[in-house]
Amino acid sequence: MKRRYRPFGSTLPAVALALAAALAPDGGRAEEIAAAVAPDAAPAAFGGGDRGRETASPATRVPWRGDPLAVPLKVGAERRIDFPEPIVDLDVPAGLERQSRVVLAPGGQLYWTAKTPFEPARVLATSVGGTLYQLDVGARADIAPPERLVVTDPLLDAAAAAGAAAPDERTRLERAAGALLPDFLKGAPAGGGRAGRPDYAALARFALAHYSGPARLIPKLDAAAVPVAPVDTRDWVRVQSAFLTVRPLRQWKAGDLYVTALGVTNRAAFEVPFDPLALRGDLTFAAALHPALGPAGSGHSGTVWVLVTRQPFNQAVARNASTLRFGS
Repeated sequence: MKRRYRPFGSTLPAVALALAAALAPDGGRAEEIAAAVAPDAAPAAFGGGDRGRETASPATRVPWRGDPLAVPLKVGAERRIDFPEPIVDLDVPAGLERQSRVVLAPGGQLYWTAKTPFEPARVLATSVGGTLYQLDVGARADIAPPERLVVTDPLLDAAAAAGAAAPDERTRLERAAGALLPDFLKGAPAGGGRAGRPDYAALARFALAHYSGPARLIPKLDAAAVPVAPVDTRDWVRVQSAFLTVRPLRQWKAGDLYVTALGVTNRAAFEVPFDPLALRGDLTFAAALHPALGPAGSGHSGTVWVLVTRQPFNQAVARNASTLRFGS
């Protein structure tokens, strides 16, 4: 029996892009906001999983040639494995899953900590491009902590190099159009707030990072945790409250804004898309880890939403704030 892992955040750029265009006051920066919320999962990262990532830690680079890769672990020491492209599905034998802590990040990074020794077993990782990577993962207590493992794919590297040398027609036209814009129309860079206020994208990424990877990868932000109380889903979610359970997980205050992470579960036997127009309250910005929730029991029926508000979450969604109002 195997357990499948799906990375949080892998579809976030598309969701953030749509939401930013519809909800953010500076809708022209939609693509910048989407990229800032989840840059590791942005399409630009598909050309190579280890490009653009931190390289401070020693790494062993192994080219993928179709043969299973040996991945030795030291018990109690986390090892990172970087894939050439994002991983959409990870099959881990149940025996290993019980003896390990496994975190799969959306950019193609796998963080594996063995709790006890175990013999090598086959783990299957399917990439967004359809490549099936095979790993023989085993753990021992009497070895030194192995270096970070970087899996490279010569075919992907060659394709990325060719694409960079000869950009497609759409890329060429976009570059030409961008060069014609005056500087004052190009907008501020993503991540920069206005009037000393944190950027919506920075707030959303900060909250979602608590549920999409190791704690050390959470962005630094001057935010203080504040209490948040449960609220009846029916009080602030229209229509979808009949088959969704939404519960506050954590809330932070950054400057004059509040950001709240919400755990969402689908109880219906069908897929439910994320619809920000179904939310009622005095809301400023909304984002989701996944664009849709799978049917109950599918293994993909849970996700995390993030809301940015100007007042504590419980006040923003109180019954007297029943009109949807996204503001700047």
